[in-house]
Amino acid sequence: MDKKFSNKLHGKPKSEEHRRKIREAQLGKIVAEETGKRISEARTGIPLSEEHRRKIRETKIGKHPSGESRRKISEAQK
Repeated sequence: MDKKFSNKLHGKPKSEEHRRKIREAQLGKIVAEETGKRISEARTGIPLSEEHRRKIRETKIGKHPSGESRRKISEAQK
């Protein structure tokens, strides 16, 4: 399993207070330039080839998310 997804799929959910404390502890921390670049690269992922992008586009043509899916996406973005 990818490390970037492990925090969402494993372990005990954190309370709002715990999340707030973690956030406050991390605020203002400065990371080394090299570390920042590695974090940035990990978040961007692997670039897709033109053929792969074309295949994804073709499978999605004409498909629309249901109202329930749209609501869930909206809630996740908030």
